[in-house]
Amino acid sequence: MVRPDLLSTEEAGMSTYRMAGGQGRGLSSVTTTTEGWAIQLAPRLFAPPARWGWQAAAVVPAPTITLPTPAPRPAWVEPPRPDTSALVAARSKAVTRVIWRLAFLTVAAFAFTTYQLVIERQVSRYGNSAHQVYTVALLVIAALLTIGVIRAISGVRFANRNIRTFEQPYHQMRHTEQQRYRHAVQAWEQAQYQHSAAAAQAARMATAAANGPQWYPVQPASEPTRVDVFGGDPHRHGWASLLVTFGSSLLAGGQRITVLDFTGQEVGESLASVARAGGLSVGSVTLTEEETVGLNLFAGLTNRDIAECVGHAATSRPDGDHREERALAVDVLKMVLDALDGPATFARLAAGVRVLSQGAGELAPEEVNRLAARIGDIDQNEWAARQLRLLTRQLDMVNDVVAAIPGGRPLWTNDRVSLVATDGGRSDRKELLDRLLVQLAQRAMDGHGWPGGLLVVAGADHLGAKTVQALSEHARHAGVRLILMIDQPQGDLEKSAGTGGVVCIMKMYNHRDATIAAEFIGKGHKFVVNQITRQVGSTFTDSGGDSFGANTGGTNNSKQRRSGTQGRQNGLSDSRGHTWTGTRGWSTADNVSTSTGTSRVYEFTVEPQEILGMPETLFILVDNSGHGRRVITADANPGICLRDRVSAIPAA
Repeated sequence: MVRPDLLSTEEAGMSTYRMAGGQGRGLSSVTTTTEGWAIQLAPRLFAPPARWGWQAAAVVPAPTITLPTPAPRPAWVEPPRPDTSALVAARSKAVTRVIWRLAFLTVAAFAFTTYQLVIERQVSRYGNSAHQVYTVALLVIAALLTIGVIRAISGVRFANRNIRTFEQPYHQMRHTEQQRYRHAVQAWEQAQYQHSAAAAQAARMATAAANGPQWYPVQPASEPTRVDVFGGDPHRHGWASLLVTFGSSLLAGGQRITVLDFTGQEVGESLASVARAGGLSVGSVTLTEEETVGLNLFAGLTNRDIAECVGHAATSRPDGDHREERALAVDVLKMVLDALDGPATFARLAAGVRVLSQGAGELAPEEVNRLAARIGDIDQNEWAARQLRLLTRQLDMVNDVVAAIPGGRPLWTNDRVSLVATDGGRSDRKELLDRLLVQLAQRAMDGHGWPGGLLVVAGADHLGAKTVQALSEHARHAGVRLILMIDQPQGDLEKSAGTGGVVCIMKMYNHRDATIAAEFIGKGHKFVVNQITRQVGSTFTDSGGDSFGANTGGTNNSKQRRSGTQGRQNGLSDSRGHTWTGTRGWSTADNVSTSTGTSRVYEFTVEPQEILGMPETLFILVDNSGHGRRVITADANPGICLRDRVSAIPAA
């Protein structure tokens, strides 16, 4: 059963799993009674999606985004105006001149208007010539005054034009600065908007990181025909959790599940409790004397099927090939079944075998006579007698547990969850019952009453590789998905691991098992420096040499006479020489060389010590069912579904 304490824990900080309990971080507390946690788990577990466990989300710290602080809003600064005081003063003088001249013109016009009659009477006294001169003088004076006023006004206009011309570069610069200021304000407003948008995005990312999913559902890429579950804790809490987690999702999809529990530790009871809480029908039977009353293991089987099932179960031991024993057992059982008038039970089968071995039994006289007539068909030797005694004893052992009462309820039912369990231990009776159940399951899958759905075999280690392989072949031909829960993947079981496409590796306690599991998960490679060579050399040469030479020479000159005789000597010379040469040479040479060598090394993707230290409900899913190969670490703890931050879709 699932341990209730695996479904409750306090917040564990940033640690993903607590090794002692095997649970994920921060699991909510639930009721610790079987009915209580089953009622809490059922609504969540029967909800989609399909899952085998949950993958913990990577712990990603909240993103820290440092946003630059935007600059303050640009301020308008009026550019300095040019110094126009001299031009303004000139314009003031021109304006003053205009005022004075206009005032003078006004006074002159007023005076002339006042004294015009007097002046004209005085001028008229001097005759017409004087009047003409007066008129001309009046026009000239008026023209001069008008011209003076016009010139003064022109001076004001000229002064204004000079000021405008002088200030034109300033106004152009001011216009340019105003455009730059408007652009700066627009850029500042854009920066403010971007800063606000970035701050809002950072806040959303931080919220998503703080409130995002912590767990993602995990399942194979496609539906595998066979799943091998290797490892598991001694109390089978991990197997029970895995069975609850993936079994509930399959039940939600309308499938049936049949569990053959050979562990004696109620591996399937947790799934049954959740199924009952979800309103599904559950059938459960344990092959003990108390619970097998009214159970008929041979329901729906022909005599041939019964003989082959019992014969294979009695002789299918994993320690070798027992074909001769199997053939004898099947033939004997067929003889007994053909001779029986009533229904077959283990007690009647044992009695029939005793008759063939010259013993007594509980059969009717007619049945005994028919069997006695067939005694000659069996070799009467010591080996055959031992085999018949062994077969009789095995039938008696089975009959002590389950009598196969005719007309009783069948072993395989149409319940959504069907549990068939045997006692724990490793007695001959227990192993015989386990092998018999496997044979009955194979015959049922061949078309004799199998209810359909999924078959789970918990504790299949002792069945042997041949029995497991035969069961896998029957399940494959019948279209039944098979899940094998095996404690130690050693021996011939290792050779068939992963043939269905999916393997789940759980906690292991033996270093050899952990190494085999790590080998199956695979290795990765990398290049590492494996050799560094440094050579240092120095060469020194000292050479030298000496040479000495000496030479001596002499000449004697004489003059020859005409008669041919030598004349008197007239010259003599003698020379001697010495040479000495000395040489000396030195040479020194230093050399340093360094070489580095790299090699490609393979290391385990998951180290064996990590498998040894896994929590009870943690498993490594090795999925070859789809395209490519996936290795995912997941947790089968069903209490994870009670968390709020559990995603409904697998991780990307």
